[in-house]
Amino acid sequence: MKVDSKKLKIISVVIAVLILCFVGYSFANKSNNSTKQASKTEEPADIKVNEDKTAELKEEKILTNGKVYVQDNKVVATMIVKDDVSDADAKALANKYAKELKEEYKNMPVNVMAVKNDKNIANVKIE
Repeated sequence: MKVDSKKLKIISVVIAVLILCFVGYSFANKSNNSTKQASKTEEPADIKVNEDKTAELKEEKILTNGKVYVQDNKVVATMIVKDDVSDADAKALANKYAKELKEEYKNMPVNVMAVKNDKNIANVKIE
């Protein structure tokens, strides 16, 4: 009987070790997946709004809204143009802001977009 109890103890220990290995592997795999998901959700680009230029842009009479911001070392300005404004006036304003922003951010590319009636009517890029 002593031989049988020794074999039983050895088998029990081996099974316990296998179970611990399986549980440890499962736990490690789940934590790696959650870490990967967390890092994916934390990756949005850092956006810095230029509050002064945004306020200046919003004061323009031909616009309903606008924003100036820096993202991924690029300067972006968006303009929402009123419906009754001509495309030429909107393009002139987009060019004006593109030049001003390039003076302020000399080492970054500048992109100024003007939208009217859900259509992009101006897209000024200065590298």
